[in-house]
Amino acid sequence: MNFVLTDENYYSREADMAYMSCSQFQGFAECEAKALAKLQGRWTDEEKEAFLVGNYFHSYFESPEAHKKFCDDHFDSIFKTKDVTIKRATKDRPAIKETVITGKYAPYEMADKMIRCAESDPVIKRFIDMDGNCEQFMTGEVFGFPWRMKMDKYMPQSRMIIDYKTVANIRETKYDPEKGGRVTFVEGYGYIFRAAVYSMIECQNVTGETFSTLYNRLKSGELSLPNFVLICISKQDYPDKELVRLNHKQAYIYELEAMKDRLYRYQSIKEGRAMPKRCGLCDYCRATKKITGIKPYYELNPEYRTEREEDYALREAEAVAET
Repeated sequence: MNFVLTDENYYSREADMAYMSCSQFQGFAECEAKALAKLQGRWTDEEKEAFLVGNYFHSYFESPEAHKKFCDDHFDSIFKTKDVTIKRATKDRPAIKETVITGKYAPYEMADKMIRCAESDPVIKRFIDMDGNCEQFMTGEVFGFPWRMKMDKYMPQSRMIIDYKTVANIRETKYDPEKGGRVTFVEGYGYIFRAAVYSMIECQNVTGETFSTLYNRLKSGELSLPNFVLICISKQDYPDKELVRLNHKQAYIYELEAMKDRLYRYQSIKEGRAMPKRCGLCDYCRATKKITGIKPYYELNPEYRTEREEDYALREAEAVAET
Protein backbone atom coordinates (compact mmCIF):
# COMPACT_ATOMS: atom_id res chain seq x y z
CA MET A 1 0.00 0.00 0.00
CA ASN A 2 1.43 3.39 -1.07
CA PHE A 3 -0.92 5.49 1.09
CA VAL A 4 0.61 6.61 4.41
CA LEU A 5 -1.94 7.29 7.15
CA THR A 6 -1.36 10.33 9.38
CA ASP A 7 -3.35 12.39 11.89
CA GLU A 8 -3.84 15.02 9.19
CA ASN A 9 -5.30 12.68 6.54
CA TYR A 10 -7.00 10.18 8.86
CA TYR A 11 -10.52 11.32 7.90
CA SER A 12 -9.75 11.87 4.20
CA ARG A 13 -11.47 10.07 1.34
CA GLU A 14 -8.11 8.54 0.43
CA ALA A 15 -7.90 7.01 3.90
CA ASP A 16 -11.46 5.71 3.56
CA MET A 17 -10.59 3.99 0.30
CA ALA A 18 -7.31 2.55 1.62
CA TYR A 19 -8.68 1.28 4.94
CA MET A 20 -11.88 -0.16 6.34
CA SER A 21 -13.04 1.20 9.71
CA CYS A 22 -15.81 0.35 12.15
CA SER A 23 -17.83 3.42 11.15
CA GLN A 24 -17.43 2.62 7.47
CA PHE A 25 -18.39 -1.03 7.99
CA GLN A 26 -21.51 -0.01 9.92
CA GLY A 27 -22.32 2.46 7.15
CA PHE A 28 -22.23 -0.35 4.58
CA ALA A 29 -24.40 -2.50 6.85
CA GLU A 30 -27.03 0.26 6.95
CA CYS A 31 -26.98 1.03 3.22
CA GLU A 32 -24.37 -0.21 0.76
CA ALA A 33 -25.38 2.32 -1.89
CA LYS A 34 -25.05 5.31 0.42
CA ALA A 35 -21.73 4.10 1.85
CA LEU A 36 -20.19 3.80 -1.61
CA ALA A 37 -21.64 7.15 -2.72
CA LYS A 38 -19.92 8.79 0.28
CA LEU A 39 -16.62 7.09 -0.57
CA GLN A 40 -16.86 8.30 -4.17
CA GLY A 41 -17.81 11.85 -3.19
CA ARG A 42 -21.31 11.63 -4.69
CA TRP A 43 -23.00 12.08 -1.31
CA THR A 44 -22.15 14.05 1.83
CA ASP A 45 -23.97 13.65 5.13
CA GLU A 46 -25.27 16.76 6.83
CA GLU A 47 -23.74 17.29 10.26
CA LYS A 48 -26.47 16.27 12.66
CA GLU A 49 -26.90 17.95 16.02
CA ALA A 50 -26.39 14.73 18.02
CA PHE A 51 -23.11 14.12 16.17
CA LEU A 52 -21.88 17.66 16.88
CA VAL A 53 -22.85 17.50 20.56
CA GLY A 54 -21.00 14.19 20.88
CA ASN A 55 -17.89 15.71 19.32
CA TYR A 56 -18.19 18.74 21.62
CA PHE A 57 -18.15 16.36 24.60
CA HIS A 58 -15.24 14.33 23.18
CA SER A 59 -13.12 17.37 22.36
CA TYR A 60 -13.39 18.62 25.96
CA PHE A 61 -11.66 15.49 27.25
CA GLU A 62 -9.15 15.42 24.41
CA SER A 63 -7.45 18.72 25.29
CA PRO A 64 -8.24 22.42 25.91
CA GLU A 65 -6.81 23.22 22.47
CA ALA A 66 -9.02 20.64 20.72
CA HIS A 67 -12.11 21.91 22.56
CA LYS A 68 -11.37 25.56 21.71
CA LYS A 69 -10.87 24.66 18.05
CA PHE A 70 -14.16 22.76 17.96
CA CYS A 71 -16.00 25.69 19.56
CA ASP A 72 -14.39 28.15 17.14
CA ASP A 73 -15.23 25.97 14.13
CA HIS A 74 -18.87 25.58 15.20
CA PHE A 75 -19.35 28.93 16.93
CA ASP A 76 -22.75 29.77 15.40
CA SER A 77 -24.16 26.33 16.26
CA ILE A 78 -23.03 26.48 19.90
CA PHE A 79 -23.33 30.08 21.09
CA LYS A 80 -26.21 32.52 21.31
CA THR A 81 -25.13 36.07 20.50
CA LYS A 82 -26.49 39.57 20.18
CA ASP A 83 -25.12 42.89 18.98
CA VAL A 84 -24.61 45.46 21.74
CA THR A 85 -24.04 49.15 21.09
CA ILE A 86 -20.86 50.27 22.83
CA LYS A 87 -20.77 53.77 21.32
CA ARG A 88 -23.82 55.69 20.15
CA ALA A 89 -23.97 57.12 16.67
CA THR A 90 -23.00 60.74 16.15
CA LYS A 91 -23.40 63.00 13.16
CA ASP A 92 -19.81 62.16 12.23
CA ARG A 93 -19.86 58.34 12.57
CA PRO A 94 -22.30 55.40 12.85
CA ALA A 95 -22.87 53.54 16.09
CA ILE A 96 -20.18 51.10 17.08
CA LYS A 97 -21.52 47.67 17.98
CA GLU A 98 -19.96 44.58 19.44
CA THR A 99 -21.20 40.99 19.26
CA VAL A 100 -21.37 39.39 22.70
CA ILE A 101 -22.09 35.83 23.75
CA THR A 102 -25.31 35.56 25.77
CA GLY A 103 -25.30 31.80 26.36
CA LYS A 104 -25.30 28.43 24.63
CA TYR A 105 -28.04 26.63 22.78
CA ALA A 106 -29.86 23.95 24.79
CA PRO A 107 -28.05 20.86 23.38
CA TYR A 108 -24.68 22.33 24.36
CA GLU A 109 -25.96 23.42 27.77
CA MET A 110 -26.88 19.75 28.18
CA ALA A 111 -23.39 18.71 27.00
CA ASP A 112 -21.83 20.99 29.65
CA LYS A 113 -24.05 19.36 32.27
CA MET A 114 -22.83 15.93 31.07
CA ILE A 115 -19.22 17.08 31.31
CA ARG A 116 -19.79 18.28 34.88
CA CYS A 117 -21.47 14.95 35.66
CA ALA A 118 -18.39 13.03 34.47
CA GLU A 119 -15.89 15.29 36.21
CA SER A 120 -17.77 15.31 39.53
CA ASP A 121 -17.61 11.53 39.93
CA PRO A 122 -14.29 10.60 41.61
CA VAL A 123 -14.06 7.16 39.99
CA ILE A 124 -14.78 8.40 36.46
CA LYS A 125 -12.47 11.38 37.04
CA ARG A 126 -9.67 8.99 37.94
CA PHE A 127 -10.05 7.28 34.56
CA ILE A 128 -10.22 10.63 32.75
CA ASP A 129 -7.02 11.81 34.46
CA MET A 130 -4.99 8.68 33.74
CA ASP A 131 -1.86 9.26 31.68
CA GLY A 132 -2.47 8.18 28.12
CA ASN A 133 -2.57 9.15 24.46
CA CYS A 134 -5.73 10.91 23.30
CA GLU A 135 -7.04 10.30 19.77
CA GLN A 136 -4.34 7.74 19.00
CA PHE A 137 -4.79 5.80 15.78
CA MET A 138 -3.54 2.35 14.85
CA THR A 139 -3.74 0.24 11.72
CA GLY A 140 -3.95 -3.50 11.34
CA GLU A 141 -5.53 -6.34 9.42
CA VAL A 142 -8.89 -8.01 9.90
CA PHE A 143 -9.59 -11.14 7.85
CA GLY A 144 -6.98 -10.13 5.29
CA PHE A 145 -8.07 -6.51 4.76
CA PRO A 146 -6.43 -3.29 6.06
CA TRP A 147 -8.29 -1.50 8.86
CA ARG A 148 -7.73 1.69 10.81
CA MET A 149 -9.03 2.80 14.20
CA LYS A 150 -8.76 5.88 16.40
CA MET A 151 -9.07 5.49 20.17
CA ASP A 152 -10.48 8.26 22.36
CA LYS A 153 -7.73 7.45 24.87
CA TYR A 154 -5.11 4.70 25.03
CA MET A 155 -2.89 3.80 27.97
CA PRO A 156 -0.08 1.64 26.50
CA GLN A 157 1.46 0.69 29.87
CA SER A 158 -1.75 -0.86 31.20
CA ARG A 159 -3.13 -1.70 27.74
CA MET A 160 -6.40 0.11 28.36
CA ILE A 161 -8.66 1.64 25.72
CA ILE A 162 -11.18 4.27 26.85
CA ASP A 163 -14.14 5.21 24.68
CA TYR A 164 -16.45 8.11 25.63
CA LYS A 165 -20.12 7.48 24.85
CA THR A 166 -22.93 10.01 25.10
CA VAL A 167 -26.27 8.22 24.92
CA ALA A 168 -29.93 9.17 25.23
CA ASN A 169 -30.50 6.71 28.05
CA ILE A 170 -28.01 4.20 29.44
CA ARG A 171 -30.87 1.87 30.39
CA GLU A 172 -32.55 1.87 26.98
CA THR A 173 -32.87 -1.38 25.04
CA LYS A 174 -33.13 -1.94 21.32
CA TYR A 175 -34.73 -4.76 19.36
CA ASP A 176 -32.16 -6.91 17.55
CA PRO A 177 -33.77 -9.02 14.78
CA GLU A 178 -30.70 -11.27 14.54
CA LYS A 179 -30.91 -12.16 18.24
CA GLY A 180 -34.71 -12.14 18.31
CA GLY A 181 -35.03 -9.91 21.35
CA ARG A 182 -34.13 -6.66 23.02
CA VAL A 183 -30.49 -5.89 23.80
CA THR A 184 -28.63 -3.17 25.69
CA PHE A 185 -27.51 0.00 23.92
CA VAL A 186 -23.96 -1.41 24.03
CA GLU A 187 -24.99 -4.32 21.80
CA GLY A 188 -27.64 -2.43 19.82
CA TYR A 189 -25.29 0.30 18.62
CA GLY A 190 -22.40 -2.00 17.76
CA TYR A 191 -20.03 -1.14 20.59
CA ILE A 192 -19.06 -4.77 21.25
CA PHE A 193 -18.26 -5.13 17.55
CA ARG A 194 -16.11 -2.00 17.78
CA ALA A 195 -14.36 -3.27 20.92
CA ALA A 196 -13.62 -6.60 19.23
CA VAL A 197 -12.03 -4.95 16.19
CA TYR A 198 -10.10 -2.41 18.24
CA SER A 199 -8.78 -5.14 20.53
CA MET A 200 -7.55 -7.30 17.64
CA ILE A 201 -5.78 -4.34 16.02
CA GLU A 202 -4.23 -3.31 19.34
CA CYS A 203 -2.97 -6.87 19.86
CA GLN A 204 -1.31 -6.81 16.43
CA ASN A 205 0.48 -3.57 17.26
CA VAL A 206 1.59 -4.81 20.69
CA THR A 207 2.66 -8.35 19.77
CA GLY A 208 3.62 -8.01 16.10
CA GLU A 209 1.63 -11.18 15.37
CA THR A 210 -0.78 -11.61 12.45
CA PHE A 211 -4.55 -11.37 12.76
CA SER A 212 -4.89 -15.06 11.88
CA THR A 213 -2.55 -16.14 14.67
CA LEU A 214 -4.20 -13.85 17.22
CA TYR A 215 -7.70 -14.92 16.19
CA ASN A 216 -6.83 -18.57 16.71
CA ARG A 217 -5.49 -17.69 20.16
CA LEU A 218 -8.68 -15.73 20.91
CA LYS A 219 -10.83 -18.74 20.00
CA SER A 220 -8.70 -21.04 22.15
CA GLY A 221 -9.00 -18.65 25.10
CA GLU A 222 -5.26 -17.96 25.24
CA LEU A 223 -5.18 -14.35 23.98
CA SER A 224 -4.45 -11.51 26.42
CA LEU A 225 -6.76 -8.65 25.44
CA PRO A 226 -6.56 -4.95 26.27
CA ASN A 227 -9.07 -3.60 28.78
CA PHE A 228 -11.83 -1.83 26.85
CA VAL A 229 -13.81 0.61 29.00
CA LEU A 230 -16.77 2.79 28.03
CA ILE A 231 -17.33 6.01 29.95
CA CYS A 232 -21.07 6.43 29.43
CA ILE A 233 -22.99 9.63 30.18
CA SER A 234 -26.69 10.04 29.36
CA LYS A 235 -28.38 13.05 27.76
CA GLN A 236 -30.96 13.53 30.51
CA ASP A 237 -31.88 16.44 32.77
CA TYR A 238 -30.05 14.61 35.53
CA PRO A 239 -27.44 12.65 33.53
CA ASP A 240 -26.86 9.00 34.36
CA LYS A 241 -23.33 7.62 34.27
CA GLU A 242 -21.60 4.25 34.13
CA LEU A 243 -18.20 2.70 33.55
CA VAL A 244 -18.74 -0.36 31.35
CA ARG A 245 -16.11 -3.02 30.62
CA LEU A 246 -16.45 -4.92 27.34
CA ASN A 247 -13.76 -7.61 27.57
CA HIS A 248 -15.84 -10.66 26.71
CA LYS A 249 -14.00 -13.15 24.51
CA GLN A 250 -17.04 -15.14 23.40
CA ALA A 251 -18.89 -11.94 22.48
CA TYR A 252 -15.85 -10.79 20.49
CA ILE A 253 -15.72 -14.10 18.60
CA TYR A 254 -19.45 -13.86 17.84
CA GLU A 255 -19.08 -10.32 16.45
CA LEU A 256 -16.00 -11.16 14.36
CA GLU A 257 -17.58 -14.29 12.87
CA ALA A 258 -20.78 -12.38 12.12
CA MET A 259 -18.94 -9.68 10.18
CA LYS A 260 -16.62 -11.94 8.15
CA ASP A 261 -18.83 -12.64 5.10
CA ARG A 262 -20.17 -9.10 5.02
CA LEU A 263 -16.61 -7.72 5.11
CA TYR A 264 -15.72 -9.64 1.95
CA ARG A 265 -18.80 -8.25 0.20
CA TYR A 266 -18.23 -4.65 1.32
CA GLN A 267 -14.61 -4.82 0.21
CA SER A 268 -15.75 -6.13 -3.19
CA ILE A 269 -18.12 -3.16 -3.48
CA LYS A 270 -15.30 -0.72 -2.60
CA GLU A 271 -13.09 -2.28 -5.26
CA GLY A 272 -15.82 -2.19 -7.93
CA ARG A 273 -16.24 -5.97 -8.13
CA ALA A 274 -19.83 -5.98 -6.82
CA MET A 275 -22.81 -3.64 -7.16
CA PRO A 276 -24.10 -2.01 -3.97
CA LYS A 277 -27.71 -2.48 -2.96
CA ARG A 278 -30.04 0.27 -1.82
CA CYS A 279 -31.70 0.11 1.59
CA GLY A 280 -34.63 2.12 0.21
CA LEU A 281 -35.10 4.03 3.48
CA CYS A 282 -32.14 6.37 4.09
CA ASP A 283 -31.71 9.98 2.97
CA TYR A 284 -29.52 8.96 0.01
CA CYS A 285 -32.09 6.44 -1.24
CA ARG A 286 -34.92 8.96 -0.85
CA ALA A 287 -32.95 11.68 -2.65
CA THR A 288 -32.07 9.43 -5.63
CA LYS A 289 -35.32 7.43 -5.73
CA LYS A 290 -37.15 6.87 -9.03
CA ILE A 291 -40.70 5.58 -9.27
CA THR A 292 -40.92 2.59 -11.61
CA GLY A 293 -44.57 1.66 -11.17
CA ILE A 294 -47.56 1.40 -8.87
CA LYS A 295 -47.26 -0.77 -5.76
CA PRO A 296 -50.02 -2.27 -3.60
CA TYR A 297 -50.72 -0.44 -0.34
CA TYR A 298 -49.56 -3.30 1.89
CA GLU A 299 -46.00 -2.88 0.63
CA LEU A 300 -45.89 0.40 2.60
CA ASN A 301 -45.87 -1.63 5.82
CA PRO A 302 -42.39 -1.35 7.40
CA GLU A 303 -42.39 -5.10 7.96
CA TYR A 304 -42.80 -5.73 4.23
CA ARG A 305 -39.30 -5.92 2.78
CA THR A 306 -38.63 -6.83 -0.82
CA GLU A 307 -35.21 -7.81 -2.17
CA ARG A 308 -32.96 -4.76 -2.09
CA GLU A 309 -32.34 -3.21 -5.49
CA GLU A 310 -28.92 -2.57 -6.96
CA ASP A 311 -28.08 1.12 -6.97
CA TYR A 312 -29.33 2.56 -10.25
CA ALA A 313 -28.00 6.00 -9.21
CA LEU A 314 -24.46 4.57 -9.34
CA ARG A 315 -25.06 3.27 -12.88
CA GLU A 316 -26.28 6.70 -13.94
CA ALA A 317 -23.22 8.39 -12.39
CA GLU A 318 -20.91 5.94 -14.18
CA ALA A 319 -22.71 6.56 -17.49
CA VAL A 320 -22.28 10.32 -17.10
CA ALA A 321 -18.59 9.88 -16.26
CA GLU A 322 -18.05 7.87 -19.44
CA THR A 323 -19.56 10.55 -21.72
